[in-house]
Amino acid sequence: MARFLPDNDIQKLLGDVIRDGDASLINPNGIELRLGAQARFLSTGEIKDIPPDHFLKIPPGESVIIVSLESIDFSRETVAKHYKGCGLMGWITPTTTMMREGANLASTKVDDGFVGRLNWGIRNGSYKELIIQRGEPIFKLTLVALEGNEVPSLSYGERAGDKYQRSDGIRMSARRLPADIPNSRVVTSSSEKLDPKTHLREAGYPFSHIGSELIRLDGKFELVSADVRALTEKMEADTKSVLRKIDDLKTWFLEHVDTQFSRKFGVIAGTLVTAGSLMIAAYAATQKLNFSSTVTVFVFGVIGVVALVATYVLASRSH
Repeated sequence: MARFLPDNDIQKLLGDVIRDGDASLINPNGIELRLGAQARFLSTGEIKDIPPDHFLKIPPGESVIIVSLESIDFSRETVAKHYKGCGLMGWITPTTTMMREGANLASTKVDDGFVGRLNWGIRNGSYKELIIQRGEPIFKLTLVALEGNEVPSLSYGERAGDKYQRSDGIRMSARRLPADIPNSRVVTSSSEKLDPKTHLREAGYPFSHIGSELIRLDGKFELVSADVRALTEKMEADTKSVLRKIDDLKTWFLEHVDTQFSRKFGVIAGTLVTAGSLMIAAYAATQKLNFSSTVTVFVFGVIGVVALVATYVLASRSH
């Protein structure tokens, strides 16, 4: 019949069944196991080494997977040295010390035949940082001796699905999911549709307090956002108005300058043509009068008069 091992039996298992175990951590019905050399933070997936004399810091709400300092050997060969024809299995439970500090650790078991260092999960359910030193006791192993037909036909590690046999450090989860799961095959609650603020308010302290503060701040941000939005819209409208006025001014300026320049240029050119034509006509008139000189005087005289009239008209329009 299965029986729980007392302290004097556990003492005899140190060194082979429980390697690196500390006799001072044996209690009436089990032995406390300690934090080992590695931890994996589930939020980031980082695996961190914990050197001797160092500490593991677990932030509030964070979950980590830790490895035990002790190594377990429940193989039939090793167990037979102490209990012929028997098997050993174990129960892992949190120490009350860890529970008093807000650490959430689920109970589990160690199967008959398991060999390796234990991996276990810790979640910091408190609102303070949880700091654990390497080598500090964090959970308890209770041993059960199996006799007769209680001994399994296949020990852990003898089946194809036993993925964690002979673990030494952190062993990643052996569970595998399809790469692409259709939504039609996923069954879930409607909690995903809930407002995140509601999630926070209903999560309990300190998250309920955080949720309330965030809601209060969100209200203030909404007021500030409305003011900023109104100011932004006004600035955009004013900017567009100024740009339109600049465009109108530029258009008027270019047209006005172009027209004035053209008129002044016409006045100057007309004056020059008038003066030149009249000078040529006057010169021709002083020469011996013949048919060609008469025509020259007439032609340049007409050109001078026309240029004079045109110059007068342009000059009058430029004012």
